[in-house]
Amino acid sequence: MRFLFNLALFLLALPILFMLAYQRGFLDDYVPDEAIDPEPFIQAELANVTDGADLSRRIDSALDEKRHDDAVMYAEIAGYMDVEIDEGTRTRLLDEDAPTRRAVRGAGNFLEGFVTGQGSDTAGFMGAIASDLTVVGDVRDIGVEGSKLARGEDYSKLILGLSVVGLAATTATVATGGGGLPVKVGVSLLKVAEKAGTITARFARDVSNVLQEAVNFEKLRGLLRTTDLTDSAATRRAILDYADGVSMARVTPILTDMAALERAVGPAEAVRLMKHVDSTGDLARVGRMGEKLGAKTRGVIELTGKTSLRAFKTAWNLILMALQWVWAIVAGLGALFLGSLSRRAVRRRRNPA
Repeated sequence: MRFLFNLALFLLALPILFMLAYQRGFLDDYVPDEAIDPEPFIQAELANVTDGADLSRRIDSALDEKRHDDAVMYAEIAGYMDVEIDEGTRTRLLDEDAPTRRAVRGAGNFLEGFVTGQGSDTAGFMGAIASDLTVVGDVRDIGVEGSKLARGEDYSKLILGLSVVGLAATTATVATGGGGLPVKVGVSLLKVAEKAGTITARFARDVSNVLQEAVNFEKLRGLLRTTDLTDSAATRRAILDYADGVSMARVTPILTDMAALERAVGPAEAVRLMKHVDSTGDLARVGRMGEKLGAKTRGVIELTGKTSLRAFKTAWNLILMALQWVWAIVAGLGALFLGSLSRRAVRRRRNPA
């Protein structure tokens, strides 16, 4: 009997040990991410925290506060969960999505984002990113932050370093027929996110440390002191010459992960999602989540508090697997118990008192 008890205890502990090892990444070489489909667990988690009525309230609140992108995001989550939103809410959403309304919202904000490099909605972010995908944004930011560095004032190492890397990537993009474009996209998105205030302090520190190795800021300071930073053409020529010495080895993976996130969720949502990224590892995990969930990724994260597919799979699979094991153990022990009773009954019939 002690053997059966120890066996049952071991079988109960086995799925828990497995999922803990999986959660900590010890099984990455043996259990690929796609081996366990996270979608049922994501939907179950959402069902625990929201429903059609709650999502309708969130959509209405977003529309009241002129946050059209958020309203669309919550509507997408409702569709993903296959729950109905209120008819009045649906009507409001359709009205706001009319072409005329979209044009009025977008035109001015796009231009403002293009000129300033900052944005607060999709149109503004798109404008800011568009300016940074050309050399306009990088030269503009080098003029602003580089002037501070040259004068010995506080400056944004993140913005200045990314701008220098952006010009280096522009050269690579031209030389390779577009091969450097993901890096350039990553630079633009991170700069816009920093200006929008969506980058966390920990992630900004990590990227700044990488940029410290990529860009020799002391040498750059000497160059900037001898360059007329009010002259865009002169600034561009000087930095393009300097950019040949920029080391891209460590910064490129971060920027390509950022570009991958943009492809999965769109540029504006990629910028907004950065407030949930605390490290370069987080960026890759959120990117994988974005590949699965698309533009509703941020809403799922905000509703559930989870920033990786593994978090969903671990929690729910642990419960499901444990229940399956418990049922199997109970069934097995029941079979043994019934077998024991049956043998006793047979012996008693054969050997009556």
